[in-house]
Amino acid sequence: MMQAKSQAAEIDRRDKMADEDKKKSFWETLPGVITAVGGLLVGVAAVIAALNEGATKENTPKAEPLAVLTANDAAEKRAAELERQLAEFASAKEQAQQEADAAKAELARVKAASAQVQAKAELKQGDSMNDDATGMKLAYVPSGCFMMGSSTDDEGHENDEGPVHKVCVDSFWMGQYEVTQGQWEKVMGANPSEFKKGGNYPVERVSWNDVQDFIKKLNSSSTGNSYRLPTEAEWEYACRANSSSRYCGGNDVNAVAWHGESISDGSTHPVGGKQANGFGLYDMSGNVWEWCADQYDSGYYASSPQSNPVGSESESYRVLRGGGWGSMPRDVRAANRCGPTHSIYGSGVGFRLVLPVKAL
Repeated sequence: MMQAKSQAAEIDRRDKMADEDKKKSFWETLPGVITAVGGLLVGVAAVIAALNEGATKENTPKAEPLAVLTANDAAEKRAAELERQLAEFASAKEQAQQEADAAKAELARVKAASAQVQAKAELKQGDSMNDDATGMKLAYVPSGCFMMGSSTDDEGHENDEGPVHKVCVDSFWMGQYEVTQGQWEKVMGANPSEFKKGGNYPVERVSWNDVQDFIKKLNSSSTGNSYRLPTEAEWEYACRANSSSRYCGGNDVNAVAWHGESISDGSTHPVGGKQANGFGLYDMSGNVWEWCADQYDSGYYASSPQSNPVGSESESYRVLRGGGWGSMPRDVRAANRCGPTHSIYGSGVGFRLVLPVKAL
């Protein structure tokens, strides 16, 4: 019995020792387990962080060093500032040039206006000038008033020459001579005349329309000039030259005009071969008929304005004045009028030009 008890006690002792050993083994190994688990967690966290960094790198541009970014920003800002300054400089330069051009134009205008006023104030009857482009010589015709037309008791009077009426015109320059063949050819390049005897003969066989072409081309090549045909009033005023003589320059037709009773060769003659009138104008009577700017109206004088009349607007014919080399003396009178169509031309038809004083 005693032996059995001893064995049972031994077994209990050993069981207790086994339990203690187990307890001791658990506490001894616990720190290592904790360390291992911690390491595992750290590894998992590292893997997750690596995955997140990879995803971020795929979606985000590679960052440049801070110093490079700062330098680039500064360069870009400096370039933008320089571009702005250059734009402002270019704009200011352009504006300054425009202002300078405007000032020059205004100065030229003022000088021209001053020169015109001075020239007009200083001009007097008998003055003349030359046109360098064509060689035409121009005589100054001062402003004034006269009695235009002829009365019914004047020898050779025609109905379209009345009633006699007062007319006033501004001053102008007028060709001292009829436009010559040489002057026409210099501008137009060809000579349409029938009597091609020399450059100082009057150009003829030119219609009113042809003359307009000549004037247009002449003005386009003569800077600042504005040549034109004289109005009928200007023509007669210049012809009479402050006199009441029968012809342009006097009462002796042979002294002032080439006409049908004074020539035997049936032709025009060189310009300036007869006596000039009081304004220094030649061949206003005879040699060739001269175109005027006006439209012809046989009854225009009855309603003509007094100041600078320019003719009728209701007719399709144009005015010819002065008569030609084949005309009778009555047709080269200062008051004689003719009104053919603007397209007519002939060996006895030419012209002379005027230039307004303000155009100089």
